[in-house]
Amino acid sequence: MEEIMRKKFLFMTLFVSAMPLSVLAGNISSIDTKVNTVMKVRVAKQGNDNIIIGSDYNGVVLASDYSGNILWRTDVGNGTMNHDLWCDDIDADGKQEVFAANANGSIVCLDLKGNIRWTFTPYDGVHRTPMYSVCVVKSNNKPYVVCGDFSTDCYYLDALTGKLVQKLPSKNYSKAKVFKIDKKYNFQHIANFLRPIPLDKGNDLLLMHGSNNHMQSSGEFYVIEPLKNKVLSHVVKPLKQRGTIGDVRVVDPDGDGTYEVIFGSSVLNGNEFGRIEFSNSYTEAKLFSYPIQQKNVGKVSYRVNQPFILYENSGYDYGVLSSNAMVFFSSEGYSKQVKDKLLTTFAYNDMWQDDKGNIILASCQDGGSCIHIINTGKSSWKYDYEELMPQGNIQRIMDYTKLIRKNLKNFKKPDWLREPVCVTGFEGTKDPIFQELDDSKSLVLLGSPWNRGHNQEPSWRLPLYEGNRYLNSRDRRNKYDRSAKEIVDYFTPSYDGVKGISTWAGHGNDPLYYSLDVLKEIASYGYEHDGKKTIYIYPEMNHTDKDFGFVMKNQVYPLVEFMGTIKSNVAFRAKNVFWQGQVYTKDWEPVVSGKYAAEVIPILEETTDKTQDLSIAGRMGLWTAGSVDGWGVRCSRDDPSFDRSRQFSSQKLSNHVLRKTVYSLACGANYIHNSAESDTEELEYHASLAYELLAKEALYVPKRNEILSFSPVHLSMYKPQEIYLQEGEDHKWWIYFDKNREETQPKVFSHMNASWLGGTLTPWDFSTYASGVIDRRQNIIPPYPNGMVLITPVQNNALRENNSVRGNLADNLHPFYKSILKEYITDGVDYLSADGKQRYKADEFYKQIKKDIEEGAKKLPVLVKGEKTGWVVAQVSPTHLRLTLVDGGYLAPMDRKVKVMLNNLSVKKVCDILDGISYNITDNSFDVTVPCGMFRFIDIELQKPFM
Repeated sequence: MEEIMRKKFLFMTLFVSAMPLSVLAGNISSIDTKVNTVMKVRVAKQGNDNIIIGSDYNGVVLASDYSGNILWRTDVGNGTMNHDLWCDDIDADGKQEVFAANANGSIVCLDLKGNIRWTFTPYDGVHRTPMYSVCVVKSNNKPYVVCGDFSTDCYYLDALTGKLVQKLPSKNYSKAKVFKIDKKYNFQHIANFLRPIPLDKGNDLLLMHGSNNHMQSSGEFYVIEPLKNKVLSHVVKPLKQRGTIGDVRVVDPDGDGTYEVIFGSSVLNGNEFGRIEFSNSYTEAKLFSYPIQQKNVGKVSYRVNQPFILYENSGYDYGVLSSNAMVFFSSEGYSKQVKDKLLTTFAYNDMWQDDKGNIILASCQDGGSCIHIINTGKSSWKYDYEELMPQGNIQRIMDYTKLIRKNLKNFKKPDWLREPVCVTGFEGTKDPIFQELDDSKSLVLLGSPWNRGHNQEPSWRLPLYEGNRYLNSRDRRNKYDRSAKEIVDYFTPSYDGVKGISTWAGHGNDPLYYSLDVLKEIASYGYEHDGKKTIYIYPEMNHTDKDFGFVMKNQVYPLVEFMGTIKSNVAFRAKNVFWQGQVYTKDWEPVVSGKYAAEVIPILEETTDKTQDLSIAGRMGLWTAGSVDGWGVRCSRDDPSFDRSRQFSSQKLSNHVLRKTVYSLACGANYIHNSAESDTEELEYHASLAYELLAKEALYVPKRNEILSFSPVHLSMYKPQEIYLQEGEDHKWWIYFDKNREETQPKVFSHMNASWLGGTLTPWDFSTYASGVIDRRQNIIPPYPNGMVLITPVQNNALRENNSVRGNLADNLHPFYKSILKEYITDGVDYLSADGKQRYKADEFYKQIKKDIEEGAKKLPVLVKGEKTGWVVAQVSPTHLRLTLVDGGYLAPMDRKVKVMLNNLSVKKVCDILDGISYNITDNSFDVTVPCGMFRFIDIELQKPFM
């Protein structure tokens, strides 16, 4: 239960005995865990003492005292995350227990020594949907653990044993309704939050926030009598702004036993803090809403607004932690005006308060390793908060970055290295560092004019699109109020002073921003003025219906063909499973065939994606097969957000962007579509490091026939089943979990819809046996421990697409692969025979593929083994191989120790090209440490040419 200080005089007794901590800066103490990026924090009582409880990115629950001593660490998820934590005393011994709701579908109870007392799972098997919320409520002096998963049910458990006592199905009371989907899903929701409302010493009410959609619904609040399951009151649509609920707390600010609910939105824009006041019987509720204007919280970012109570002088304020800002509202008169605001450099993953008034912050969202304790007893704490600079991993990353820059200054490109691949950056910047780099022959930066939300008026769509749903389709973010001439006149000056431009031509919501004639006129202007390039971008074009196919035939493909005549491109920025799914449907056959290889650029839009490990294999598969000549990496502020109800996606250092970009370029990406920007020049300078490495040619961008880290085994896609595409696209609705369907239809790619946020994978899922990952989360730098297993178009003629001109995979790869490639075929659900006439079940046939992948790995000249490390090997000269290693902890970086194994290579020397460190080879292998948040570029010099 949340305990918040209720009387000011009790507050003041706290601060006479501040204890020394590991790092102390004024009123803020920081505990460096060294190895844990703490995502959630709580406080547990041990008698009169407080123990800080944290949960890290990998599901490790840890405990620390206020002196900075780590008391214990217990891994409750084997790498999967904990969605929720709760602390409560269930056996009246004065020591609270800890409850973790894990994404593997379990609730784990630990004592305050870190020992697991019991574990509850509602059913056995590999298809356990994640547990998402947990708390403890009392009924007739007996404690019960209440928990909820994505099955739309909640469970009452005996708190002492973890045994199931009773189910609470949402369909029995839910007020939730759906839109645009099957109405059978009406009146079902998942428990987004569960919290107790104390009635007396032995009885609580259960507060539930239920929701059916984590992107487009603010859900409903319910007050329920435990076990009786009687709903006393409910609050519908608590947010006035758009968004979802990301934080809920039950508080008693006056200390008089009258509880209220404070909650915050999880959103990009329209930040909001809300309160609910109840009648004495909790049968009536009154809602108060406090909009938090953007001017009060700094730069726009995806954020969770976390409310709390701040006691000052003789009263209190409502505080809200919003990314790297704190804003305060007065409790007097319920004013909706911001009373005060604080702005610090970094944002943090979570916050909690103890019963002595301290604010506990989890680790920095940029991959920090510290827990921070803010003593709010003195007014000077506000200054200390604004000046807070995390130590631990954040400082390590910044130090490593400085060291790399220092070494880069002394780096000289070896004479034997070929001329570089020229990488195109979609979104140039005016910062001086980028302007300097733009003169490099390895990098060209385009301007990125924005239409400021004004598209072409739509009368031109008639009569071509009459009867087509896209005739009246609109992107609600834009206005359609400009003539053709106004659009052309707006864009053509954008070519001045740049080498070309990139801009949106449409969107999946509406692919028809502008007429074909207007798009041609704009691009022609650029080409006629010094041959300047244009790249038109189409985000989220994932549709497969008849109307969409008509638009592709009459708008998009004619544009693609025209762009080819002026050496320009069209980039499709697709989401989810598109590049290993929808691209293999009928409307996209011309792309897969290679007809538009020079014009089309495949890019992934990572927003709410959980399958990035598949997408990179899919984009590289199209590239190596000859369907496209290049592919791109895209980074933006919402990349880290796979769960929109917990959008702690306000990274400021952008180290994750740096590593993702470096990894993708080392894999052969030759387009960068990065729009992530940091809040300060210092942090922006950090993000530019990838471009600096390119410009100096220290970062090697390989051609497809140079890479030697592909597995000899590749998986080809053929006519993907609709259920596979549908599950990959259903990333909004929480309520699609179907246990029977999962158990009766094993799939090659599975656990992808919104009921699997952070969920575990089956042994037969491609991501498990090929990518080497364990969950559906941010696997953006996947390990692929046996080499990258490409997802490609079908190679054999029996199932090849019509009018194919792309050639053969074997002809595009390094000659090493000429005679060792092995193809398997899938439709996303089953495996298929070479002629497509036989089907093989995913949960059995995968064993053969897994075995072949492991055997194929033994043939690779270089193999890397180590946890969460991305790696690529390319032949850069007859006698030199380049090994690129990248810390794969996307949001949880740390030093990574890997073993590099050499197979049938006569090696002369191995060294890091930047810092000059040499590695000794023992038993045909050597050990490497990849620094936290960084990468290594290692040159393997051979005694004789490879092949």
